[in-house]
Amino acid sequence: MPTALQRFKTWLASLLVSREITAAPTQSTGAVSQIGEHDSQQFVPYDENLLERSRTQWQFGDWASLAAISRDTLQHHPDRAKLALLVAAGYQSLGNASEARQHARLAMEWGCSKKLVSQILIAGVHNTLGRAAAVGGQTQRSLQHFEASIKTGMPYNDVRLLTQARLGEQILQLGLPGSAVSSLIQVSMPQIKTLHALQQRQFEVKLLANHDLGLAWAGNTVNTVIFRHHGIVSSGNFQFTAFYVDDHTLRLVQRDLTTEHIQTHDMSGQFNLLDAHNSISLGVDRAGHLHMCYDHHATPLRYRKASQPLSINAWTDPLPMTGVHEDRVTYPSFILPSHGHPLALLYRDGTHNKGSARLKTYDETTQSWADRPTAILSGSEQVPWTSNAYWNHPATGHDGSLHLSFVWRIQGMGEEDLVNNINIGYAKSDDWGQTWQSVRGHAYKLPITQVNAETIHAVAPGSNLINQCSMALDSYNRPHIVFYSNDANGIPQYQHLRFDGKTWHHQFLSSRATPFALQGGGTLQIPISRPEIIIDQQDKAYAIFRGDCTQDRMGITQLTSNGDLAGNANTLQPTATLWDESLGFAEPIVDRTRWQKEQVLTMLLQHNHQPDGDRAHQLQSSPVRLVDFRIY
Repeated sequence: MPTALQRFKTWLASLLVSREITAAPTQSTGAVSQIGEHDSQQFVPYDENLLERSRTQWQFGDWASLAAISRDTLQHHPDRAKLALLVAAGYQSLGNASEARQHARLAMEWGCSKKLVSQILIAGVHNTLGRAAAVGGQTQRSLQHFEASIKTGMPYNDVRLLTQARLGEQILQLGLPGSAVSSLIQVSMPQIKTLHALQQRQFEVKLLANHDLGLAWAGNTVNTVIFRHHGIVSSGNFQFTAFYVDDHTLRLVQRDLTTEHIQTHDMSGQFNLLDAHNSISLGVDRAGHLHMCYDHHATPLRYRKASQPLSINAWTDPLPMTGVHEDRVTYPSFILPSHGHPLALLYRDGTHNKGSARLKTYDETTQSWADRPTAILSGSEQVPWTSNAYWNHPATGHDGSLHLSFVWRIQGMGEEDLVNNINIGYAKSDDWGQTWQSVRGHAYKLPITQVNAETIHAVAPGSNLINQCSMALDSYNRPHIVFYSNDANGIPQYQHLRFDGKTWHHQFLSSRATPFALQGGGTLQIPISRPEIIIDQQDKAYAIFRGDCTQDRMGITQLTSNGDLAGNANTLQPTATLWDESLGFAEPIVDRTRWQKEQVLTMLLQHNHQPDGDRAHQLQSSPVRLVDFRIY
């Protein structure tokens, strides 16, 4: 007599065959964009974090929530194929075979491969068998099936940890008597005890792709400064980046993530490469048009827009945005559309010690920009000494909230002219930058200044606190910030701040032994890069950096699991090498959009020189690469 798994495989085979027959006359239309056709300019709002949330629900086995996703919600979502498959898994585990079959067919019609459909549905059978074994008191077999379900459906995740999560959810759903629950828990306790060891273990890095984009200017770090936002960006099935080849050539790159085809477009012009501040930042609006800001340091705005959606081949001439507060622009940071909110640009208006952070938003229908009336952060009117706020990478929450963290630059110290950044502050907006509040929900009066800013981590003057590092949010929209400043011995160390919903926690990430001082003007020659941070779908946080502690290789370290399960919060974690060649003074440039969507880490890598203060440049070129990694 065939087993349940064998019967299911027979049913699955019939489903795949029937799909070939019914789908043959037409071609799949692919994922529906949030905007419909580009030329109609009609935008259909959707929940951009629905796929991530649904994956988490699948991992835990929250089948009812998956089945509750409506057909209409799926229809207008760009990730509808994968979502339909997860909904099918929900119905399958709830015993609704008809809806499971319908949604599995939709998933395939919308582009899911037969292999992926098979993986997820077979994983569902293992979950059902695990539940049956649990009810029957077969505890070891139950755990084996739950583990097989996770391993089959999402093999790149931490199988043992997710098995524990799945076990707990299924126990609750089954409503087992206390004795059965105790039996299951006793069997699973050895796995629970491995949580501490898992947090301390060396994680793995797998190289997935390596694209050589050609030789480019490497006389300083203008192509790899960390504050490029975005230096790499993905939209639809395409990935985009840009860099300076030389002082009269700016190269744009389009990568097809389906075929891995690389297309380039060289834009001619006159570009000042002797100042590493003059980097390139990219954004994508809701109509799919690329926007680019480039080549300024307290100089007039330089901005262009692509003429066609998801294309790099034709661009407007340089344009103003609104013409207001555009004479002294630095650090243009595109904030991508989210939850119906439009593309925005955050930038500094002013100078390093007398500046304001301003925000503009873009309307695709009128193809025009608008200014927020008041600066968000400002020290330009402060007396008797002015100041400026330097922000880390802005972060957007799963609910459309906008988060900023920042330090304050005040006057240099002493005859050495020490760079004087102080304190780390934080602000959050629930209405795309119109109003702002502290982490406790207290409303700010704009602009936020040194006087009314919330200080989440006090750093004294002269502590080598670096400006413009990174921030990311976990699944609860709680901020994590990485930076460096002096330890108690006056030696700069990488550090991590995180908010747990009630309290900010701090930990050191490095144990460097060599001091250095941030002093002087311009882009400095510093032995360590500024750190980047990414957080995966299981809320594991990773810091990425390059420096004397990695022999100038690009390294990555896993932070303690929210600082809670790993014992001592300052225990140093193992560091893995991402790129085992010296990168000189380069800093990490990552594709945040692709990481959030696919959990694939794409980086732009180039070996760079960096003369101190951007003085005495050498004419240097080196290869630029787009490299993909899997972290697990």
